[in-house]
Amino acid sequence: MRTFSYRTAPTSLKLTVTAWLLLAVVGLGVAALQIYVRTGLTPSGALLHYRGDEATLHYPKSFAEMVEITHAHAFTMPLVAFVLSAALVATSAPEWLKRVVVFALFAGMALELGVPWLVRYGPRWTVHLFLLAGALVLGGLLVAVAVPLYEMWWSPEETGVTTAHPQVPEAQRLRRAR
Repeated sequence: MRTFSYRTAPTSLKLTVTAWLLLAVVGLGVAALQIYVRTGLTPSGALLHYRGDEATLHYPKSFAEMVEITHAHAFTMPLVAFVLSAALVATSAPEWLKRVVVFALFAGMALELGVPWLVRYGPRWTVHLFLLAGALVLGGLLVAVAVPLYEMWWSPEETGVTTAHPQVPEAQRLRRAR
């Protein structure tokens, strides 16, 4: 049985996966832009956004607002991490890289869900965990998009022989069957 390869996949599948990957980049880019608009991508901006500041009349996020934000993201973020991971796992990248990226995507997205709660109700230093979450998600996103796209559109064509399942010539296969 021949193993799956993006290199030899039908063009319709390549177009589907490519479109999803590129739109995922756009979607996460818009999310990053929204974070920038709200916090300036600074620890002090994030503290102001979640904890508020009486001097500037910024109100802290209420428990209900925190639940609303988390609810909206608790379903979509794991799904995005799953599909990005699945796109990468279907490549011929080394297993260690796949494991690192899958971990980075899910850990980063889990932090993105939990750190706002820590910033709002926990110690102030937890705001710096946003940097870790962003690095994990951005790093995972770049690899999970770049590797499949490279294999689909720019990698040399396969010769039909893979190291995992080398093809056996027809005559040799028939001799083994006897």
